[in-house]
Amino acid sequence: MALRDKLNILAAAATDKANSAIETGKLTYKINVEEKKIEAFTLAIGDLLVDKLDNGETFDDEIMALYASILASRDVIAAVLGEQAAKRPPVPTCANCGAELSETARFCSDCGAKVEEPEIEVVEAEAVPPCTNCGAELEPEATFCDQCGTKVDAPAE
Repeated sequence: MALRDKLNILAAAATDKANSAIETGKLTYKINVEEKKIEAFTLAIGDLLVDKLDNGETFDDEIMALYASILASRDVIAAVLGEQAAKRPPVPTCANCGAELSETARFCSDCGAKVEEPEIEVVEAEAVPPCTNCGAELEPEATFCDQCGTKVDAPAE
């Protein structure tokens, strides 16, 4: 057999392998697309089922146990959000229409009403006498002066 014939046979075999690999790749891609569709449909079924459970429908014990886990997770999320909301300062709102206001707003962007400045309650701090040794200003609950270390006399009652 001539060298040329051997090369043609090898080239044909390589082409067959390449075509086979391409076909395998196409099939794998098609399978992946269908698996993604199945996953999306499965999620949609789950969402539909949870909506029905939220509306009071009941199902077998296995589904109800899973739904109880969902409800427990919702409770945890609500508690965390409640804690976060408690830590945030209150959002200013318009006294006229109740719309949320920016911190710097002078007029409501919804109704145009002038934003009233909130009244700030000033609490007078109890006067603390200065340190008897060095005259430094003392913290209200100080037992010792933080400047010279002298023991603070207890206030007369």
